[in-house]
Amino acid sequence: MNLKSTTMLLALTLACGWLPTTSLAQSNPGGEAHPCGLHDAHSDLFALRPGSRAAALEAERQLELETQQGELAGNRAEVLVIPVVFHIIHFNGPENISAAQIHDAVDVLNTNFRALNEGTSQVYPDFADLVADVEIEFRLAQKDPNGNCHPGFNRIVSELTYVGDSEMKSLIQWPRNSYLNVWVCDYANGAAGYALYPGSVAGGQNSDMDGIVLQHTYCGSIGTANFYRSRTLTHEVGHWLNLRHPWGNSNNPGQPENCDEDDLVDDTPNTLGWTSCDINGESCGSLDNVQNYMEYSYCGHMFTQGQKQRMRTAALSTTAQRNQLSTQANLEATGVAGPDNLCTVQFVTDRQVICVGDSVKFTDESYHGVTGWAWEFGDGTTESGAGELYHTFDTPGSYDVTLSISNEGGETSDTFEDAVVVLDAGDMALPMEQGFEAAEFPSEDWFIEDVLMDGTWEVTTDASATGSRCMTIENWTNNMEFNDDFLRSSTMDMSQAEEIHISYKWAYAHKGTSEDDETDDRLRISVTGDCGNDWDLRRMHRGYMDLPSADPTPFPFTPNGPEEWKQFTIVLDNDEYLTEFFRVQFEFESRLGNNIYLDDINITAFGNGTMDLANVSRPESWTLAPNPTTSTSTVAFNLGVPTEVMATLQDVSGRVVRTERKWCASGAQEWTLAAPATPGVYLLHLAAQDGPQRVWRWVVR
Repeated sequence: MNLKSTTMLLALTLACGWLPTTSLAQSNPGGEAHPCGLHDAHSDLFALRPGSRAAALEAERQLELETQQGELAGNRAEVLVIPVVFHIIHFNGPENISAAQIHDAVDVLNTNFRALNEGTSQVYPDFADLVADVEIEFRLAQKDPNGNCHPGFNRIVSELTYVGDSEMKSLIQWPRNSYLNVWVCDYANGAAGYALYPGSVAGGQNSDMDGIVLQHTYCGSIGTANFYRSRTLTHEVGHWLNLRHPWGNSNNPGQPENCDEDDLVDDTPNTLGWTSCDINGESCGSLDNVQNYMEYSYCGHMFTQGQKQRMRTAALSTTAQRNQLSTQANLEATGVAGPDNLCTVQFVTDRQVICVGDSVKFTDESYHGVTGWAWEFGDGTTESGAGELYHTFDTPGSYDVTLSISNEGGETSDTFEDAVVVLDAGDMALPMEQGFEAAEFPSEDWFIEDVLMDGTWEVTTDASATGSRCMTIENWTNNMEFNDDFLRSSTMDMSQAEEIHISYKWAYAHKGTSEDDETDDRLRISVTGDCGNDWDLRRMHRGYMDLPSADPTPFPFTPNGPEEWKQFTIVLDNDEYLTEFFRVQFEFESRLGNNIYLDDINITAFGNGTMDLANVSRPESWTLAPNPTTSTSTVAFNLGVPTEVMATLQDVSGRVVRTERKWCASGAQEWTLAAPATPGVYLLHLAAQDGPQRVWRWVVR
């Protein structure tokens, strides 16, 4: 195609405004198919900013002129290096991919651009001589825009990961004249990935849109991705460096009119375009280059020499400031010019709190270019030579872990205090009573996990079910839906028990002015008999059901008195929980509702040398008689001060049958309660506001 017809094609294309095209999925054996979203992205861009269309047309014309002249592509007979930064936009789901998957994505990209992939030997003979080493390499940035040491990727928590549009890009972007920005997300606006041509973002008006958006399942070849999806980033970088699809400037492979279109590259034959891998395919009167990375086939193995010239021209052109990326000054500023710099020691563990005899998985995430590792686990043992390993701790305690890393440039180390906490069997005495009245909390027997590091369970004196303190989460101002926060106990020895009772109180109100303003926050109570290797949900209180304990309020909720609290008792007799490593977990999941309060956690073991099921005394003098009964029973109890007393009746499944309240004077009291109409075994929980409480098995005949 000559320069005149090229210019006419560009003018026609941009004048038509990148009209939306039908998305055609890539067919591949790696899973669900997704299209390239380049043309939809251009359509969205110029619909959003129609005033930038003229500047884009002129930039495209100038870049095409430079490409056809061919001078820029040969100006620097060297490998061009381009710094890359990945922005992982996630909501704590699988889209929050590992550092290893990011490094793998860069490795795959470089393997493809340097023609080092094994697939080059499988290129159809007619195209073997055209396979191009593009001589462009991509390196993860080692410094941020302020010159600070950086791993080359950022993690941003946002629900926009489920959208993946231009608004998501606005969350974070590093200067596009210093870095190639790649956003990784859960949903890439309906595509596997998409980019924008250099001309479309050449002006300052669109520079904030420059970069590549990639669905996490198409990022690299490991983790949440796979081999067949790993070429998507290569395909999108091709667009970012001004390559079109081989069938021309559309997103519709397989259309008859594509034989009259062109990708402006002389050595890629005109084609209808392929979504399958028939390497013998002929669609426009000649053999097609089906194995080209810019096709939709799943067997991409090559770029051509003509595509190489086109991409190197774009990389060295002033259009969209691409030429500034590979300059020596920028390579030094982004930290990728010389040897890898060991600047940060860090690692992650699969869990921090374990029990005696359990193992922890350690994974190094230090940077950059680590080749040697030496671990000191704080228990007198060391291990070297691996960046990922398991270590077993056989003695209870809190352990500082030291990691030393090295590469050809040197060595550095760091020590992380309390990296692992090892619990012994039965660390907490029974019966366990926790009213959060201690001077300091959390104590050594309780552990808090703040997943998003945005505020979590904390002690407050603003409210309490009894005493003067309780736990709360200030959820009113939370703007992260599905945010989970955990409060976990240490171990309790239930190996001699026949039955476990877990009682607790909570307070919560809907965020609104009426019952119609329901918010679906959730309080979950889970237990484990194996120290936390497996947590089993035993009760969930939902906002739509039984979580609210007070009337809705349009203000941040604080309970005003005992009438705005609820209580519940979980009864367990499962063998898997009757162990010496029993633990309890309270989890609050925010659905953008109101504050939650938690108080008076009491855990009791019954039977076999623990507490006698027939004589539960809290306090010892309280009684229930007759028991069994056919009609009524009377509870007799003593109170030190006048207070409200609440009786809660539950069936054996834990369901609350009814709740009654009564104001009682101090001294000896009697309260006659009507038995349920249905015979059976029930739990009767009697609790006074100032703290005393007791649970009976109430048998109704």
